[in-house]
Amino acid sequence: MKELYHDEVNNLKKFKDKIEAHTIYKEDLESFSEQYDELIAQAKVITRVSDRLQKKLDSANLQIRDQNKEITKQNLELETTVTQLAQARVGRRASTILYFIAITLFIIEEFTLEGLMDSLNWHPYVAIFIKVATFFIVKLFEGRLEGYFMNQEKKKILTDEYGKEKVTGSTK
Repeated sequence: MKELYHDEVNNLKKFKDKIEAHTIYKEDLESFSEQYDELIAQAKVITRVSDRLQKKLDSANLQIRDQNKEITKQNLELETTVTQLAQARVGRRASTILYFIAITLFIIEEFTLEGLMDSLNWHPYVAIFIKVATFFIVKLFEGRLEGYFMNQEKKKILTDEYGKEKVTGSTK
């Protein structure tokens, strides 16, 4: 590949050779001066073009940065919306299942506990304690059931939205 300023470098070398040989004439100085003026003019044009390109690049970078901020903001809003939608769907499903389980447990407990208390002569507060414990067990089960349904619902929503499963990794 030819050097960028090959001709100019050769002209400079020839001029230096003439200086060393003490054979510089007025025409050589005028020629060298004209070549130097031409190089300065080219450097000015290149600098102006470079400055304009740099301004365009800076402007494009600012625009990209602003768009990235907007995309990040919209992604957060989308994730919040997906979470809220999933919670609404999950809440109804989990409540229905838990109400059924809770009613069934309390009915079973009422029939078995009453008969057991009568036969063993337990204190009435034991029945209340067992009912409270059953409530907390159901509540614990509710949290786990909602978490499971929530993960399933997020996967389903994201699969429906994008046509393939795309889980972001942040599950609540």
